Amino acid sequence: MKTLFSLALLAVLAACAAPASLTVDQLETDRYQVTERRRLPIDFPQVQQNLFRHAAVCHETYTFEMVPGESSFGRVVYRPEPGAGWDRSVVLSLTLLHNRTINVKAYSYLAGQMDRVHRMLTAMMKPDACAADTSWENKMDDGG
Repeated sequence: MKTLFSLALLAVLAACAAPASLTVDQLETDRYQVTERRRLPIDFPQVQQNLFRHAAVCHETYTFEMVPGESSFGRVVYRPEPGAGWDRSVVLSLTLLHNRTINVKAYSYLAGQMDRVHRMLTAMMKPDACAADTSWENKMDDGG
């Protein structure tokens, strides 16, 4: 009986474990979406500039990257350590709109990452603020 219980417990724990090779495409799905924001008044060059400024001021680094082959899609990525997999990263998926604003969807495999998402959004929108700050948000359109 103990063996059967141990095997059942092991099966449950294995099901909760991160996939061995979670890809960014697997992460960027509704299942792992944390929140979204719409029509942020910023474009990709400003995002990148603000992330560089935030890194210099706050010593907290996020990576901006374009989606390969796409000029209207980018990402801001937080990795807790260099080389961390997508299962431990937080991703802001960015869509550049025709009016030079962006829509953002945040993704994380791990639960409880809303503070990190707020910190990433703050780095993009208020690069001199080293703590999460939502004062820039349009309260009528906060998306979640």
